[in-house]
Amino acid sequence: MTLSRRALLAGLAATPLLPSLAAARDTSRLVSVGGSVTETVYFLSQDSRLIGADTTSLYPAAAFDLPKVGYMRNLSVEGVLSLDPSLMLAVEGSGPPNALDSLRAAGLDLVMVPEARDIDGVVRKIELIADVLGVPDKGNTLVRDIEIRAKTVSDAVSGLTKTPRVLFLLDFREGSLMAAGRGTAAEAIIALAGGQLVFDEFYGYKPISTESALGADCDVILMMDQTVERLGGPTAVLELGPLQPLRAAQEGRLISMDGLLMLGFGPRTPDAMVELAGRLHGPDALSVDLPALTPA
Repeated sequence: MTLSRRALLAGLAATPLLPSLAAARDTSRLVSVGGSVTETVYFLSQDSRLIGADTTSLYPAAAFDLPKVGYMRNLSVEGVLSLDPSLMLAVEGSGPPNALDSLRAAGLDLVMVPEARDIDGVVRKIELIADVLGVPDKGNTLVRDIEIRAKTVSDAVSGLTKTPRVLFLLDFREGSLMAAGRGTAAEAIIALAGGQLVFDEFYGYKPISTESALGADCDVILMMDQTVERLGGPTAVLELGPLQPLRAAQEGRLISMDGLLMLGFGPRTPDAMVELAGRLHGPDALSVDLPALTPA
């Protein structure tokens, strides 16, 4: 090996490694896709970088004022590029794939953020976003707070003696009930709140018949606020023909929650756990003093 070669290798060995993913990228003009991703950026106190977001980015209130680039699964390539972003953070499942390919081909730095279905997944999501944005210390602080809050709720839920059976309805269109099965965010949050999803024989979301719902014999019907409002409110939902035969509907046991809070699996997931657990089991069954979550 020549002297110059040795010198070159010695110099490379002495060069420190890049400290984080952010060291190699421009994160100054950020587009965020996915409500939980946008929420995380705010809780990391990095919202000054945000120049746009998708239509699922509904929290905090300031996210409403960001220019919108379309629904996360139907992004507008032109809308994204018109903002001249330096980076796009997009939750897994965003698309469509050809839109993502077009954005990459246009030279946009695109980072995909894995979805979460438990607290460990929330932690991984936060750590990745914090690393990409070059604020790992803030990520560690936020993770620590979330883990403490989640454990507080989990400890309380573990002491509950009943496990309500929950029918989660994603939607009702053209006379068809769309219910949640295994592997869904609905199944995950229901379990974390001390309940049990009634359908475990299929994966994802699937149309079901009234007969299937009757056979499931649920204790509670759970839906998103947004869906209940679109269908005319709680009374109108409980009077839907396919639901009327259900014991839960006849007894008025319908729970609706904010969709992003309940299913987003972001920094506020412990809040979703305690809210849903309290509504499934009753306020007297669950005693939780949950510390407030503040931006890192």
